[in-house]
Amino acid sequence: MAGRTLPLSKRGFNFETTMWVFTRFTVVAMYGLIIAGLIGGLMMSAKTGANLADIFYWAFFPNKAGNVIGAYIGATILAKLMVSAFVLVVCGHGVHGVLEILDDYFSAPRVRRWSRNFIISYAVVASLIAMYVIWNR
Repeated sequence: MAGRTLPLSKRGFNFETTMWVFTRFTVVAMYGLIIAGLIGGLMMSAKTGANLADIFYWAFFPNKAGNVIGAYIGATILAKLMVSAFVLVVCGHGVHGVLEILDDYFSAPRVRRWSRNFIISYAVVASLIAMYVIWNR
């Protein structure tokens, strides 16, 4: 017996569909940012003559004195941009996971809407705090 499928014209474009698509894009974006970070680290090491240990040191402590890559001003800005993008993408992906779990437990539409608004508001505030910490450390 073949499964039934609805044509796209009859499917509703609702919150769940939007979040399903968003989850797929954020996974691809996470992999893309990881690859871009590796390529960026390799480019910085080529410009500064750093080795792999210097790259890892710079990745975790970009503002420390005595770091070969940290002396290169573009490296610190690159690190902040990459970490900011990764934090925002991962936060959005995680919020969707939490919302999916809560939707399994809450059946009333009013409670679901309240929980969604609360979790998304919390994620926005946490992301703003993370951006402040990243750019002002």
